[in-house]
Amino acid sequence: MGCDKYYLQDIDYPMMFSEMNEDIGCLCTFPHNDGQTLDPERVRSLAYLGAAVVLNSRGDAPHGYIPSCLPDWMKKEIDRIVLK
Repeated sequence: MGCDKYYLQDIDYPMMFSEMNEDIGCLCTFPHNDGQTLDPERVRSLAYLGAAVVLNSRGDAPHGYIPSCLPDWMKKEIDRIVLK
């Protein structure tokens, strides 16, 4: 689902949602198709993107493919909080 690529300053590779992970929705239609409402899946994707931006900007992620660039504990905590 990696439709969009997000480029960060000083990072040699783009960040994008992995096409290999279909249970995480990309943000290619955000916010235009959301009808001014957010569901837990959209908030989850936004949280994953935010976490990936922070980790990549600090050099703490090996690549820019979301969600696999995030530590397992971080993904589990985002899911625990957002997908109650």
